[in-house]
Amino acid sequence: MEHKALARTVMARWRHARIFGLGDRASPGAFTPGLCLTSNDPEMSVEIAPFMVEHNSENLPASLAMKARGEWAFPFSENDVPEYSANEGHTLPPSLQEADSGQGQSTGPLLPITWQRLVHDATLLDADLSPEIVVIQDALQLAGHPGRLIQTIHLLRERFPAALLWAPGLGGPDNCAILSWFGLDLFDLRRSQQAVAQGILLTRDGPRHIDTTSGESADIPAQISEWKASLSATRSAIQAGTLRELVEKQSLNSPRLVEHLRRHDALLSSAAPLSMHVAKTQRFRCHSSVSRDDPIVQDWIHRMENEYMPPEIQRETLVLLPCSARKPYSSSQSHRFFRSAIRNRRIHQVMVTSPLGLVPRELEEQWPAAHYDLPVTGDWDDDELATIRRLTKSLVERVGYKTVINHSGIEFDFETIDTRPEGVGASSKAACDVLRQAVESIEGEHMREKAFLKHAYASLSRWQFGTDAWMEGLRVGGKPPRWMLMKDKQQMAQWHPDSGRFSFTKSILPTLRETGTLREVEIGGDSPWKGDIFPAMVVNAPNDLRIGEEILIIRNGELLGSARCKAAGWEWKGGVGRLAKSQHRL
Repeated sequence: MEHKALARTVMARWRHARIFGLGDRASPGAFTPGLCLTSNDPEMSVEIAPFMVEHNSENLPASLAMKARGEWAFPFSENDVPEYSANEGHTLPPSLQEADSGQGQSTGPLLPITWQRLVHDATLLDADLSPEIVVIQDALQLAGHPGRLIQTIHLLRERFPAALLWAPGLGGPDNCAILSWFGLDLFDLRRSQQAVAQGILLTRDGPRHIDTTSGESADIPAQISEWKASLSATRSAIQAGTLRELVEKQSLNSPRLVEHLRRHDALLSSAAPLSMHVAKTQRFRCHSSVSRDDPIVQDWIHRMENEYMPPEIQRETLVLLPCSARKPYSSSQSHRFFRSAIRNRRIHQVMVTSPLGLVPRELEEQWPAAHYDLPVTGDWDDDELATIRRLTKSLVERVGYKTVINHSGIEFDFETIDTRPEGVGASSKAACDVLRQAVESIEGEHMREKAFLKHAYASLSRWQFGTDAWMEGLRVGGKPPRWMLMKDKQQMAQWHPDSGRFSFTKSILPTLRETGTLREVEIGGDSPWKGDIFPAMVVNAPNDLRIGEEILIIRNGELLGSARCKAAGWEWKGGVGRLAKSQHRL
């Protein structure tokens, strides 16, 4: 029987979690994250449960069959229902990883995976292998081995970006958000069925005994009600970009989930963060200490501690300021007072904050500095203070400031000029007067705003692209807040404060390529490039591209134009949907 490929459309992305629309792109019949049902499960709507599964162990090796619950293969007629089958092979415990369980597992659209197979089966490295559904058969056993479940999901998610991932018996309403965060797409009712047998209600907040005083039940309709609510909350959070917040809440349902989240954060912290720019409305909520382990926070801290250098004209005097609840800081009332007191543009302003540690003034419109929300109590815990002090000491030693003015209220173990009287608010008139006097005692030649902005934008360019060579010969023109970078009378770029990025014109693309400012993606084909960038077009691309990153489009060595990434680099090799939106064509 000819295999009918499952049609998938990416409806939303957030880190490794995605919402897939299944079937016709114009009108998907179902969505993920979702459930796989067996013949023993009650009927559920196809929007929540897109697949039926059947496990057959009458003969060895056992087999697995999956069938879509709708016409989700092109051209989407009643005969276009995708069906899959596979032999599961012989599964050994993950602890016996040195043992090869031998042959038996299928390689095809439905791909069964075990830890042994990942270790021993070289066919998984075949570049032509492109499964539609990957089943982690020993997921329950892997969850008991420190780090292995996270390693397996991460490896499979990035090795097969277009595939749906299912870990039988692992998911429940209490952990589907965090498992989606790791990269799983499909779940099942096995744990809920077990909860019914034990008289336990498996809820979004973890397993618990029922409340008999309210007539509560642990029957399967009650279990399914929790599943629907949990899946809906997960999908909503993916679309809104708030999944991390939901994940941190859900991780508290068990010590094992906390462990898995920590290991996942540590694994992703070794790679580039998946986003470079986000929408102005996107928030990064840091409501618990767990948020400090988020890879986006750790990446900022690492770069601030080891790489960041301020504008050349601001390497003599540093002033440390407190942060503000409002972002970017410059829009807050307290920072308007600070900036009024600091008239000398050659003084480098750096905010002390949690969880990012330090945020230089010229980077305050960057993600996540302009987007994080943090409960403000006015008190620092030991971990926050240790991070701020470590980053500040590193910055002072690396840059070599001659003078450090401390208006933050935090004590440091190096010499500073303290301008915040004890018991007085940082933005009070008394404190700002002391700050003003300290700043006015610093000698420095007056600098006009546009000349200063050229240095600030050069620092921003080095932070974003690693170079400012493309700015040579340009000047700052136009009006705030969207200043322009001009060559003679021609606009080459414009600063967009809302998104914290440069918007380049077509004219400067060759210079951006010559200076290595933007990274390149090679596409194939012979016809003129039209439209956006999709997986079938890509010949070669960096594997660490970030959402929001501007890239140059190349074919046969020729520069065709530019585009802006809509998907992270791990999705570019065999992914689904639009990878980048075109910006300019030469």
